[in-house]
Amino acid sequence: MRHIMHKVTPKKGKKSFRTIDSLTLLVGILQPLMTLPQIILIFESGDASQQSILTWVAYDIASVVVLIYGIMHKLKPIVVTQILWLIVQSVIIVAIFAFS
Repeated sequence: MRHIMHKVTPKKGKKSFRTIDSLTLLVGILQPLMTLPQIILIFESGDASQQSILTWVAYDIASVVVLIYGIMHKLKPIVVTQILWLIVQSVIIVAIFAFS
């Protein structure tokens, strides 16, 4: 099966594209950081019994796939956000093994 991919390149200087690009990058960085309270809760309580290892491993696998895509297409925002996701998800996986 052959997939044809193309990039939609907005006209330079178009404010609406710059705004959504900036907002998307900001959300992409903040979103993984929103997992930090979960990490803190697990480590402070010493209890990861309510966490599903299968879920967090699946998230890590999905992040690796998207990270590879970002690297292959040289999409720095995707690469950065997926690395952040891999870090926070992997910390939770370690915590599940440590506290379960």
